[in-house]
Amino acid sequence: MSHPNLERHLERKSIKPLYVFYGDEEFLMDRALARLEEGLRDGEGEAPIRVMREAQELELPDFLAESRVASLWGPGQLLVLRRLELNAAALKAINAYLDHPAARAWVVLLAEGAKTRDLAKNPVWGRLQREEAALGFYRLKEADLYQWLNQEAKSLGKTLTLAAAQRLVEVVGDNLAELHQELEKLALYAGEEKSLTPNLVNQLATHSRSYNIFALLDALGEPGPHKRLTALGHLLDLGEKEPKILATLAGHLRKLIRLKEGGLNLPQWQQQKVAQQAKRFSASALR
Repeated sequence: MSHPNLERHLERKSIKPLYVFYGDEEFLMDRALARLEEGLRDGEGEAPIRVMREAQELELPDFLAESRVASLWGPGQLLVLRRLELNAAALKAINAYLDHPAARAWVVLLAEGAKTRDLAKNPVWGRLQREEAALGFYRLKEADLYQWLNQEAKSLGKTLTLAAAQRLVEVVGDNLAELHQELEKLALYAGEEKSLTPNLVNQLATHSRSYNIFALLDALGEPGPHKRLTALGHLLDLGEKEPKILATLAGHLRKLIRLKEGGLNLPQWQQQKVAQQAKRFSASALR
């Protein structure tokens, strides 16, 4: 699955000439883009010519004009513009294009940082919503995250227990791209075993950079240096770069400070562990 509206358009063969993908979950945007490209294959299985651009490279009207340069072969063009600032001028250009879309061309505009509250009163944004051409992709909440992992595991021919999903999120975090990568490794590691269990997650995690950076963060609140040094040594053995380790540690310390000051809301799977760790430090020690 990519996005329910897009799946319905593909099923009914009613693909829109232009889509705006917005939200904060770029992994799901990329998944939907790949799904759209697959759905645009012609009867012989040939995919459309993909044209990728960055919004910093050219103005939106110039990008949309590229769609009118017809390809000489294949099923058409899929034109993708990343990092679009979705403002009034952009919406005006989109509206003009929707009135006269190009033949044999499909446009996807990725507005990753769009603040939709600011667009709610714009009539063009209303048009995009009514025509189901504006598709939102947001970070998954905790319950949805476990459900998503279960679906991903099924697509790999495996079943994922709830405890294993919780453990995977605990050691990897909630970044979907990283979770997908670790789940693929886990499925490969499991071999013929159909069920992915917490024990399998733990076995694979000892060889994962993602796990070991979390092990290092967990060890910050432990008495004595042994666990911290062990986790740090394992990270370095796996080839993790020192600047990245320092940046992750600094970010975690900022998180502890904000939690102690009452200004941080975390998913439930993180809340208890981070709160317990924050109690071990005074505010002055963290600073």
